[in-house]
Amino acid sequence: ELERVSITALLCIPVKNAISQVVGLCLLMNKPDGSSFTRGDQQLAEAFALFCGLGIHNTRMHEKAEVAMKRQRVALEVLSYHAVAKLDDAIRLSKCLVPSARYLKLNDFAFTDIGLSDDETLICAIKMFEDAGAFSAFKIDYTSFCRWLLSVKRNYRSVTYHNWRHALNVTQTMHAMLKSSTELRALNRLDKMALLIACLCHDLDHRGTDNKFSEADPLYSSSMLERHHFNQCIMLLSISGCDILSPLTQPQYECCIETIEKCILATDLERHFQV
Repeated sequence: ELERVSITALLCIPVKNAISQVVGLCLLMNKPDGSSFTRGDQQLAEAFALFCGLGIHNTRMHEKAEVAMKRQRVALEVLSYHAVAKLDDAIRLSKCLVPSARYLKLNDFAFTDIGLSDDETLICAIKMFEDAGAFSAFKIDYTSFCRWLLSVKRNYRSVTYHNWRHALNVTQTMHAMLKSSTELRALNRLDKMALLIACLCHDLDHRGTDNKFSEADPLYSSSMLERHHFNQCIMLLSISGCDILSPLTQPQYECCIETIEKCILATDLERHFQV
């Protein structure tokens, strides 16, 4: 068709994206009045080409972001399938008898998990959250809590020290402090629950090495392991069936997550050495 057109004036402007790559051409031919293109016409066309280039760039970036998000959702679904405990196991745990904290010696700093079965360690964790008012104050679904708890245990690796029982002992120490300290007893129930969650999750997916030898190094700028533990914690809290914080109001949820993050990141020993 262009061969049949008598071209009297032609203006061609490259269309570039945000990183100055040419992604197209803006071609203008034959002004209606038959005159030549002026400097003003060129500047107007350049401005329009710039607008088009940015629009194309943003559209492509948005498409790439959508694809990445879809891949992330699929990966999260696959990961959650392997990371989350089975519902049948949660139902079984929810039917177990939970003795008093005194019987379990949870209020005692001399508490030890030696001699406890895995199920008994889970019962201890349930009792600590019960004493903190998590179920009565925030209407957390008991079966969902049991499934979340089993999932937390499942996401601790079989390493020598930073394992599930270490997390339980840290949580029990916090529980004993909450019971014995006048200052800590003044904390509200939301703060107490957040502290217990942080203690129980503070070493999630620990590989048995410190920050200097962590595979998470490229992912975070500082406190690599601790940020990985926190992200694992948030992942479990976000999965359907384990979302124990879903009954909270938005302000309560934000406050709880902020406390959990601060507490887990504070376990980075390098921060203590810098004080």
